[in-house]
Amino acid sequence: MYNRITEINRKDYKGLQKKLNTFYKLKKSFILEVPKISVKNYKKLSNKQLAQLYLNNRHWVHQAAVFDQFGWIAEEYWPPKMKDILVNKLGIKEDSQEYHTVLFALTKPEEISTTLVEKRDVLKEAAAIKKHKQSISKASKKLSKLYGWMPVFTFGTPWDESHYTTELKGLIKIDLRELESEIKSLVNYSKIRNQEIKNIVQKYNIETKDLQIFYDFALALDTRNEGEYLVSLAGYYLLPIYKEIAKRFSLSVKQVRCLYEKEIVEVLLGKIDPEKRLHEKGKFIGWGFGSDLTERINFKTKDTEKIYKHIERNVINLQGNDDNQGVCASPGKIKGRAKIMNSPNDDKKVHQGDILIAYATTVDYLPAMKRAAAFVTEVGGLTCHAAVVAREFGVPCVVGLKNSTINFKDGDLIEVDANKGIVRKIK
Repeated sequence: MYNRITEINRKDYKGLQKKLNTFYKLKKSFILEVPKISVKNYKKLSNKQLAQLYLNNRHWVHQAAVFDQFGWIAEEYWPPKMKDILVNKLGIKEDSQEYHTVLFALTKPEEISTTLVEKRDVLKEAAAIKKHKQSISKASKKLSKLYGWMPVFTFGTPWDESHYTTELKGLIKIDLRELESEIKSLVNYSKIRNQEIKNIVQKYNIETKDLQIFYDFALALDTRNEGEYLVSLAGYYLLPIYKEIAKRFSLSVKQVRCLYEKEIVEVLLGKIDPEKRLHEKGKFIGWGFGSDLTERINFKTKDTEKIYKHIERNVINLQGNDDNQGVCASPGKIKGRAKIMNSPNDDKKVHQGDILIAYATTVDYLPAMKRAAAFVTEVGGLTCHAAVVAREFGVPCVVGLKNSTINFKDGDLIEVDANKGIVRKIK
């Protein structure tokens, strides 16, 4: 992968940028076309028609997933190169406040993210409620219709009106001037971002080709993040299909979602017994790809278990190997109460100002992340969900801190020094 990126940019230093920019055309088509892959009454469809509808949805997901996976697989390509520029060319001390400020300013995506668009619109509704121009019930209904799909991804549940009612009730307790100040910064996101970069480029006299390294990373980050949201959107429109399949074969929606894409089609075409296949899956589920990466291979349970045990014994993780120090994913230093989130179901544990600690986060952690003062995760790099959201929200974040969900307990008073990648308990 790294060699391929180097090859693309050797011919044209903006080569990768051009390839990644194709995502935004896909995104527009995706948002327009995926909702059309639905019908009013799924009961009228034959199993074969239902299978085709399902495959049409998945066709779009496959295209978006390429960008999601690229950002994840290639994320370690850029940090050494960015570090070399910052330290050796610009003379900035590694891991200093200045280092992180410049790094994360230069890698901000050009356009405002879906995460921040949703946050902006929620804040607007809260401000309107405080001005008596909107009701909580109408605002909740509006927001759930616009953004309810966001946390679905592969196994998530849509945000309903009650979700937004709870969030809005919390937000209207905040001073109106504070709400409007944050709304203004989000409305002017691109303008503020561009000015920050302009100031940094002028201050350090950064060369165009060096600057491109940061732009490429920002694009990889943004296309990964937005690619995941497209998967969520498609997942939202799959839910009624899953429900219909579940009814026809006396399964739960959760069971249907545990079947591979190929297996769902085979179930609908009468080629396999779903209950038997689910039973065969057991505890270990895995898949891989052939040497040419064109064909997915679903492993049998016994083979998956063998591979898992081999990896556990012999593979060193690229991230999360140190109990004492993680990686700064968003700078800052803050104190707060630790709240361990083992799943999105622990959402209500996190209150305003708490420190959210998780193995990793996904979009369905967002409600808690909006209230948290900092994030700490056991795994992840600079493009992981927690890292991206932390920089968007402007809160400290440490990723790759091994055993952080074990070493800290709910209620511990802790200090997060993200600049140094350190989290410590305050006695």
